[in-house]
Formats: sequence, structure tokens, C-alpha cells
Amino acid sequence: MPATSPGGSRIALNNEFSQLGSRLVRFGQAMQEPCTTVSDLMRLAQACGINLKLRVVAESQEATGGNHVSS
Repeated sequence: MPATSPGGSRIALNNEFSQLGSRLVRFGQAMQEPCTTVSDLMRLAQACGINLKLRVVAESQEATGGNHVSS
């Protein structure tokens, strides 16, 4: 293993943060795209070190207060 100078390790650390930032940006973009699949989100989250847990809840009219127009 080659020896690194303090400046060299700082550059490596900056590069790691830069790469993480890029992965987080991509994850955020994917979350905003309606065509992104759950498996894509899971993969992108894992690449960022995020343990993504999703829960699906069915929405009913009773839960939304019955906001409908009747004639």
C-alpha cells in the first residue's frame, strides 16, 4: 500500500464526498421522476448508504374527508 501525504488523503476524502454528492443528486432526481421504479429507487438509495423503506397506503374518500361534488 503506497504511503499518502496528508494533502493526498484530503484529496481522496474530497473525491469520496464529491462522488457521494453526485449519487445523492441522482437519487433525488429519480425520486421526482414519475417513471422511476421502486427497484431503481432502492438501488440508488443503497448506493448512497440509505436504507429506504416504503409503505403503500390506499387512499379512500373517507380518509380524504369525502371531497367530492354531488349533484
